[in-house]
Amino acid sequence: MAVYLISGDEILIGLELSSLVDRLVGDADRSMMVDDFDCSESNFTVAPVVDALTTMSLFLESKVVVLRHLQDLESVYVDTLVAAIDAVIFEVDFIITVTGRIPKAIADACKRVKAETIGAAVVSNQKDRIEWVEAHLIEAGFLYSADASRLIATWFGGDQGRLAGLLATLTSAYGEGAKLSRSDIEVFLGEAGSVAPWDLTDAIDGGDVNKALLMLHRMMSAGESHPLQILALLSNRYAQMMKIDGRGVRSSADAVAILGGKEFTAKKVLEQYQRLGSAGISRAVSLLATADLDLRGGKDWEPELVMEVLVARLARLGGAPVKRSFAKR
Repeated sequence: MAVYLISGDEILIGLELSSLVDRLVGDADRSMMVDDFDCSESNFTVAPVVDALTTMSLFLESKVVVLRHLQDLESVYVDTLVAAIDAVIFEVDFIITVTGRIPKAIADACKRVKAETIGAAVVSNQKDRIEWVEAHLIEAGFLYSADASRLIATWFGGDQGRLAGLLATLTSAYGEGAKLSRSDIEVFLGEAGSVAPWDLTDAIDGGDVNKALLMLHRMMSAGESHPLQILALLSNRYAQMMKIDGRGVRSSADAVAILGGKEFTAKKVLEQYQRLGSAGISRAVSLLATADLDLRGGKDWEPELVMEVLVARLARLGGAPVKRSFAKR
């Protein structure tokens, strides 16, 4: 007997759930081995779940019970489900999925039976994204080229829920255990996925013009962000730098005291402020103001062109070396 708790984002929960059920079922008949219940359905009652958790299968030595959307479970059923979790028989593997808060009594019951917790949240760090993709490629049984996981992670960006479809397509096209080259994967990637705002700002901060323009286009297309939304994002970032300008900020802790939020974010703002200096920030603010006027009809350019020029110029500023002045002695 094992209990699994999968929590996080709905689409990624589906991916983790599918992988886990496939592993637990193996070569058995899924339709006979899996009992699936959904707390969000209008006709849901807890009695069939209790029966599934506490009675053996008539035809198989073990079975898998899935309870979806625990966050929608009516409070009147909580105590009954807790009792059932405590009484799960050895022949049952119980999987719970949840996207919201877990009732404390159920969380405590999961602890008592030593439930395995599986996180299914969107991964924002590129290194973690690559490792996450790699783990699923391995789980799917593929052999792959060295850059395959990086290619997929970079292409899908924040749309990590698309990985399940890609793996299914690759399995159908090449078979289980196939060795995949970069070109084998590329033909099935589809449109580039959306990217997180920090993918754009990090590229600008690093002075990488090409990457910054790529992130911009992906935000405007796959991410469906309007140019004015992106302009607001960039304006807010440089406004944060202006807040710490001339205030003797020397550490990320000092920056957090002024800006609030997380120390990691404040540290990145501080580092870019130190790289640009007051003159660089003033130049960036001037570029942003000009772009704002141009987007509102000040120049007869397409909005995409206005943003391309702005981002390229900001990235060139970001790549400028830190200028330090020393007093003469």
